[in-house]
Amino acid sequence: MSSRRDGAYQWLAGYVLNVVPEHRLADPARWTRLNAYTLNSERTGEKVAWERVTNCQCDDRGWAVKEIVVTQARNRRSGADKSYHLVVSFPAGELPTRAQVEDIEDWLCTALGLQEHQRVSAVHQNTDNWHVHVVINKVHPRTFHIPRLCWDHYRLQAACVELEIRHGLRREPHTTGPQRWGDNRKIKGRRADFEAWQGRPSFLRWVREMAAPTLLGVRDGGQGWPELHNAAARFDLEIKPHGAGLIIAHRSVARLCLKASDVDRRLSFKAVTDALGPFQPPGQATGATPTVSYATPAPSGSLYEAFTQARIAAIAARSVTPAKPHEQHLEDEMQPDAYDGNRVRAEPLAKVSGQLKRDAFQHIDDQQRRNRGETMPPKLFDRRQVRAQHRILTWQSYLETEASNGNEAALAALRDRALHRAQTDGLRLQAEDGGDARHIVRVHLRPTVRRDGRVIYRTTDGGVVWDEARSICIEEVTAEAVCLALSLASTRFSQRPLRVNGSDDFRAQVAELAGIKGFKVTFSDDALEKQRGLAERSYKSGVERDHAHAHSAHDTSAIAAWRGHGR
Repeated sequence: MSSRRDGAYQWLAGYVLNVVPEHRLADPARWTRLNAYTLNSERTGEKVAWERVTNCQCDDRGWAVKEIVVTQARNRRSGADKSYHLVVSFPAGELPTRAQVEDIEDWLCTALGLQEHQRVSAVHQNTDNWHVHVVINKVHPRTFHIPRLCWDHYRLQAACVELEIRHGLRREPHTTGPQRWGDNRKIKGRRADFEAWQGRPSFLRWVREMAAPTLLGVRDGGQGWPELHNAAARFDLEIKPHGAGLIIAHRSVARLCLKASDVDRRLSFKAVTDALGPFQPPGQATGATPTVSYATPAPSGSLYEAFTQARIAAIAARSVTPAKPHEQHLEDEMQPDAYDGNRVRAEPLAKVSGQLKRDAFQHIDDQQRRNRGETMPPKLFDRRQVRAQHRILTWQSYLETEASNGNEAALAALRDRALHRAQTDGLRLQAEDGGDARHIVRVHLRPTVRRDGRVIYRTTDGGVVWDEARSICIEEVTAEAVCLALSLASTRFSQRPLRVNGSDDFRAQVAELAGIKGFKVTFSDDALEKQRGLAERSYKSGVERDHAHAHSAHDTSAIAAWRGHGR
């Protein structure tokens, strides 16, 4: 996080060091003299646990900030941000020592290549998660150059993995680099939105999980193009060239296709032709009966065919019906436009120049604008009438209209859609009385907000969480998704007891993670609450036992060192 406004570093450092807002833009040298009011030097449960100054000539925090501001002013050529704000957060309940925090800060700054740059840092303890704010001056103190940081988040994630092992911290999932190749590539973009919204796997995910192992086995076995086409046909798929590569298409559903290289790089055109030789079309011999096929989300049958025909007819009627009104409007506009055009062409012939000429053209332009304002409302009214007469229905609205007219098939389809939504919404957390729950958005997780207010989060391990008005639904269950749902529930519903809907295994997983991670939640089910308490006590006792073992080992080594010294 950084800012281009004047005094950005000083203000940010004042926030990190807990300087009151009215003093943050004052002379930083005065911060030391205002200790009792601005920096909470008495350390009585305040926001800042401790602070640190690095690579500055003065260890005093106020004078260090003043020195950094002067250093930033030496660089006048660059328009880039001159401050880098790094926040390191620890899981709830994890309290590292000061030596560990300082080592973590140095390690991360070295990973960024900013180890020689000036910085001010402070540990904040006013939340459940201890976190360290590091405000770094990107202007080098000797060369006054600003380095260009690229893919810094991947460097930080890789460093976090090493630091968790180095200091024995709780292991968390991290993304250590852009995942471009291989079967473990994530589903992103429109396909990920489809999965989150529809509650079912996309065509790409289905091909990766179901058909890709068989296709890769044929390709690696070198069995030839005919066998590869037969293997694809068993999944109701076909492989064919498109452009400069290969695509995998559904044989029964038109326009349902994807690039073969998106499934696996070993199925790209070059990889397959290197293994099997030049491309051979399937021909007429490929008649393998599909044993499994992708269940397309679009409904089928006579009802859907009728819906498609109704949409086509409505679109055609819209394109034909406005022809006469549109022609009438054009005819009405031709006369004033021709008149104004003649005036514009006649003006240069008049012996007028300067301000009079500009006023004449401005008058013509105003007249044209008034003419369009008079003719546009009737045109818009005619368009609205045409659209009201020929509505283009969605599948949901078509089913509702047909069901109200007595169509039993449409009513059955509506109920099937409702049943599917109920099944996908089965795994959820909600409070007993969630009417006045808080509404929050975790912006740093880059969620997708739908028009009905539903906020969709996707975790790094593939989980999907829906944050709705009065409940939190876990669409794709993973450990990180459950933790995110518990965190959202604890924030949104405060201390209200939670009701967990889902299978017994899911409920047990939620209670276990709530106890281990130390979330401040309670459950309305006594059995789940008891399970959460047992998991929490067991985890705390294990942590205390590890700490006691570490202290005893330290004492033993100290006694051995003392005895050796005595000898």
